[in-house]
Amino acid sequence: MLTPGETRAEAAAMLLARLEDLVVAYASLPADERVEVFSRDADRITGEVARYLQAARHQITASPRR
Repeated sequence: MLTPGETRAEAAAMLLARLEDLVVAYASLPADERVEVFSRDADRITGEVARYLQAARHQITASPRR
């Protein structure tokens, strides 16, 4: 069983890892394609960030601070 502080830390780590996955995926694009791909995928990218953030916030809110 995780302590509340460990649960909160786990939620933050999960959020950062998922964001890192997105950054790595898009950073590997050739520089001359980034603007086009970012424009095309903007809704998907921001939606994923919002989803990850909401999941982390839910886990953090469910765990009291210690």
